[in-house]
Amino acid sequence: MQASPAGRARLSFDMPTSQPAWMALTRGHRQHWSQRQQQQQAQQQQQPSQQPNQPHSDRATIHDTVDVLAPPGSHPQLSEWRRLWELASAAYFNRQHRVLWWRILHGCVMCGAFSAYIGRATVEQACCPYACCSSPAQPQTISHMFLDCPMAATVISWLCLLWQVMTGHLPDASVATILAASTSEGQCASDALLQTWHRLRLAVLHSIWTAARIAASSTHASSQASQSSSQSHLASRLALKTVTSMIHHDWVKCNDDVRQLAGVCSSWLRGRDPSMTLEAFRNLWCHRNTLASIHTAHTGTGDKLELGRSGLVVM
Repeated sequence: MQASPAGRARLSFDMPTSQPAWMALTRGHRQHWSQRQQQQQAQQQQQPSQQPNQPHSDRATIHDTVDVLAPPGSHPQLSEWRRLWELASAAYFNRQHRVLWWRILHGCVMCGAFSAYIGRATVEQACCPYACCSSPAQPQTISHMFLDCPMAATVISWLCLLWQVMTGHLPDASVATILAASTSEGQCASDALLQTWHRLRLAVLHSIWTAARIAASSTHASSQASQSSSQSHLASRLALKTVTSMIHHDWVKCNDDVRQLAGVCSSWLRGRDPSMTLEAFRNLWCHRNTLASIHTAHTGTGDKLELGRSGLVVM
């Protein structure tokens, strides 16, 4: 600060100490971030290698689940979790299915046990509302809601039997397979079948979740215990409707440009091409003609889609 000719104090821009660091002019040409990254990598290579027992604090700035006190290379499970989170953000999933699976992986699905944990329900309200459960005071946890409850066990059983018909492999109805997307050897012979399995799995989980929310919001709370059979049929119908909708949606992408069917200017929908080839559709949904099959019309009207009766009426 220095006195002005009029006697008032003013900030002197001629004095470097009175300026913040961000106001200082950058001398020279500012480098691109990729060039700075290359320089940092070159400097790290020139530096001596770090001792095995020395903590690597830089890893915490990239992955917040890594123990910085552990020696480098001691986290074999990191690649598995990275694969899981990349799969959870895949673009081919329905957005509602993707959001539900993220909540399942984070353990924050609004079931009875979680509602009681955050103080939105009492201990009595945290129990499963269906009387057909093994225990009358069974807490409604995430695994119980999607796997153990008889309301969900019917739909999960249909999913496993359907996959056995499609591939000859019967999946495990376990938390690792259904909720954590763990696939055993021989379950998915190709990447297309792997995508089909995960889309079917999330469609079934979302149908169970929707049926449970409908049951929870029912005004007839006293009769919920006797409605497990009807809720199971509701979840089965929702799963069947969702799978059929996904098949028809992909079939439309094989025959038409969905960007021209939206009713808006096509330039608004620039980006990833949503079209699908006929071969990709066959690899996804026509395996052993269980879910769908394609018949070539001899009249020249194009291919015809037919839904598989053996796979979609098991429930």
